[in-house]
Amino acid sequence: MMMGCCTATGMFFGLLGMLTPLIAIGAVIYLFAAKSNNPEYGEAR
Repeated sequence: MMMGCCTATGMFFGLLGMLTPLIAIGAVIYLFAAKSNNPEYGEAR
């Protein structure tokens, strides 16, 4: 368990831990938006 909350490494990992869910949600939204904007991309129906 990392307790270095006041060091640069602790702050970096803290920010990374907070940003990871936001990055994942943004990537999912981006993929859905790209898929809906490009109906010809991927499988042909």
